[in-house]
Amino acid sequence: MMKCQTSMRRVFAARRLGGFTLIELLVVIAVIGILASLIVGISGVATTKARLSQSKALLYNMATAIDNYHADMGSFPPDSKFRDGTVNTVTNQLFYELTGSVYAERGTYLPQSGAAQIGSATLNRFFGVDGFQNVARRDTEVKGYLELSASQIGDISLNPEVKILTAPIPWPLQPLRGSFQNVLGQSLPMESLRPVKSQVPSLHRVNPWQYRSSGLNRFNQQSYDLWVDLVIGNKVYRVNNWSTQPKVFEALPQ
Repeated sequence: MMKCQTSMRRVFAARRLGGFTLIELLVVIAVIGILASLIVGISGVATTKARLSQSKALLYNMATAIDNYHADMGSFPPDSKFRDGTVNTVTNQLFYELTGSVYAERGTYLPQSGAAQIGSATLNRFFGVDGFQNVARRDTEVKGYLELSASQIGDISLNPEVKILTAPIPWPLQPLRGSFQNVLGQSLPMESLRPVKSQVPSLHRVNPWQYRSSGLNRFNQQSYDLWVDLVIGNKVYRVNNWSTQPKVFEALPQ
């Protein structure tokens, strides 16, 4: 019996010295591949949840600021409604209304957020208005409703400089591929969801908070619609204030 056990030990020892067989190596590689795919999948889910959670927190902060503005001003911040009745939800003046401005002279305003001075001609061009509601004559009288980090401020125009509120997750520089189906059953390009369609690379990536406070074409008829689109993987998630869950746009199978 002792001789048999000794022989078996010698066989296993010799096998260890000789290394793995081809089949054993293939099995090990397959197991590593499976584990890697699982790790990547879990990591992707965690990243999506983290970005959505961050955006929901920002949405809550902005909604609180808008509601406080309403309590003081008696109305919600105006949206960008032009003379022909159209509303541009991307170019809205939330940045200026929620941080406040000082009236300078001759229809010009000095934002208290550190942005460049802005005039009524620019306001009319981008926002469809001639002036702001949240404006004061002195710095000490300005009402600020929202504290912002640098990642929450973007440009909708560089010359003249026009600021907007943005999400800290920019749009990808490369065009989105594929198409999605809207509520009417129409097939639309995924790229059509990009909010800022500019040839300037820095503006092409801007991801603004979109806003609508007038008209019948909104979900919250008694208040306002506020939302932002996040590109995560091959999907676009719309974090909004009319639903507890984001709306998801996904490219149709080719």
